[in-house]
Amino acid sequence: MLNHEDVSEYLKIGPNGLEARCDVSSFESVRCTFEVQDGVWYYEATVLTPGVMQIGLATKRSRFLNHEGYGIGDDESSVAYDGCRQLIWHNAVSTQHEHRTWVPGDVIGVLLNIPEGFVQFYLNGVPLNEPHTTFLDCRLDGEGVFAAASFMSFQQCRFNFGAQPFDFPPAGNFFNFNEDGPPLSQEKKTIIPRKQRLELLMRETVPDDFCTICFSAPGNMKLLPCNHSGFCETCTIMLDLCPLCRGDIDRRVLQETKEEVMSISRVSDDVSRSSATRKSQQRVTPRRATIDTVVVMEDGGSVMARRDTQV
Repeated sequence: MLNHEDVSEYLKIGPNGLEARCDVSSFESVRCTFEVQDGVWYYEATVLTPGVMQIGLATKRSRFLNHEGYGIGDDESSVAYDGCRQLIWHNAVSTQHEHRTWVPGDVIGVLLNIPEGFVQFYLNGVPLNEPHTTFLDCRLDGEGVFAAASFMSFQQCRFNFGAQPFDFPPAGNFFNFNEDGPPLSQEKKTIIPRKQRLELLMRETVPDDFCTICFSAPGNMKLLPCNHSGFCETCTIMLDLCPLCRGDIDRRVLQETKEEVMSISRVSDDVSRSSATRKSQQRVTPRRATIDTVVVMEDGGSVMARRDTQV
């Protein structure tokens, strides 16, 4: 089903998690709940409106820039079939295809063949003359692929990931996202209306050290060379520029979380107490340390004083 937690802000998802509709002027996108890393996979989407939609596949690195008009097929991490304009989109470059313009009721088939390295699109069971290969060439080793789609204003379609018999199943063996994916929790299956979801979010308490972008995971990553931090690992993977200074990102460094620091501190305290118990009967040789002290003068000035303290 469509992932209501992996969707741009204004796209509406139906109660069954299989229909999506855009009622705003931005380009809204969504991914499904399950990623695949190997094998041959197929799903279908029934067109309910004849306008601009881009239906296809994407990895997690594909970004949803709805207000800038970027969606599925507009970066190297996604590919999409556009039946309104008769185009295949990849990395924001379009290629004309030979299928006619789609109309309501048409069924778009998407076949992902990872072992042979291609994606094939179908219109009512008729494949394109040439399958698409560049998308999988850009995929990182072991990177998961999701069913995904983007919608312009007032566009809608219905997905079939295998819960119902396919209208135009391709020849050969393949998996479907519904039967061969991992089982979903009840929380994942429950589609909450946007207004109610926002009300629930308003009542949620987010820990101070959580990601400042998604607020759903510890913000334990630092960006280099700018040294800005406060982002989770998932969000930093999708960033090309630092969201605070817009500087280039050379490295992403994992930092200790507060929980880890507290755990280390507790272990250190336990070790210190144990050590203190063992040494309680031993003679301790006094040591001397120099402590800096700032002395404020009556005229408002200040001087640095040093004193030796026995510790």
